[in-house]
Amino acid sequence: MKKISRIFLLAAAAASLSGCSDKNDKLSTGKLSGKSDPESITYSWQTPYEEKIGEFKASDAYTEISAFDIIDITGDGSPELIISPNSDATTKCLIYSYSDDSLSELGEIGNFGSFSYCPVTNVIKDEFHGNGFVLGKIYSLSNGPLNTLLSYSDNSDSASMGAEIYHEINGENISLAEYEEAIAPYSDLNTIEVGRRFSMGENAVNYGLRYSESWKSVLNSDRQKLCREKLQAEIALAQEEERNAAFDFCDLNGDKTPELIISENSAPESTCTVYYFSGEQLIQMDGTYGANGVLSFDTQQYVFFADKETGSTYWSIANSAFLADEYKKSDSIIITGRKYPLNDSGISAVFN
Repeated sequence: MKKISRIFLLAAAAASLSGCSDKNDKLSTGKLSGKSDPESITYSWQTPYEEKIGEFKASDAYTEISAFDIIDITGDGSPELIISPNSDATTKCLIYSYSDDSLSELGEIGNFGSFSYCPVTNVIKDEFHGNGFVLGKIYSLSNGPLNTLLSYSDNSDSASMGAEIYHEINGENISLAEYEEAIAPYSDLNTIEVGRRFSMGENAVNYGLRYSESWKSVLNSDRQKLCREKLQAEIALAQEEERNAAFDFCDLNGDKTPELIISENSAPESTCTVYYFSGEQLIQMDGTYGANGVLSFDTQQYVFFADKETGSTYWSIANSAFLADEYKKSDSIIITGRKYPLNDSGISAVFN
């Protein structure tokens, strides 16, 4: 049996929330002082990436579960386009970059249509866990196409099955102590998952290309300061509690102003806290939302939700008459909450 609840919030104007359980690219317009409309801010990579997505959607590789991502994984200040054909175990992402008026393919990487990226060290961790073994590679993209820094494999967890145990670094069989020393710098990286943040519905594509990278220019200096102060305070708390926290921005009600979303962790039970602007104040929304440290957001209908094994929960702060029982999901779904790691590097990636 479904249960519907409503929580009323004070925003710039009264809004209600209801739920149901079950290469440094410069702006061609807009400045950091704050612009009201993210679509008034344009980047040179937007049209080439839109054309590449359209080209992929016209190919045989495209399916209803194909997805993409827009994120800087080279550390040059300009985002890459990552296309994820599907979420099968062996599916790799295609990575594209745009610079000097040219679109280039940087390579293919990942498993299950995604991979892990560490903004602090600017490396990619591509790891596959099988039955008793692990295969992995560490890549760098800072100097162009994918550059393998380290490859490793280990089947220590197969010991109970009577397997012959090996530990390999760059194809060489070494001792366990040598293996652990080699992978130690990459074992506890604070990473974010990349590849499947945006579905390929028309609204989601438009959001990914014209909204997701523009929020730092939409927010004026006062609002940026409020966000930085809140995030800095949350860094200390997350470090104290040893949580892999992260954050993101997303316009949950269609007013062209993003909400700040802070993800407490990446574990299945982890949720997000949402903050909204009321004038020049940053206010916490009552409650916590999401699952696995993220929110799913329907960019066409302005509904955000959490998908759990026990059922889904839906909310809307855009429509006071929203009824979860009547909601039908569109094809334009994005994942928000964990675009930036909650650390100094993550904050600098947005505001510097």
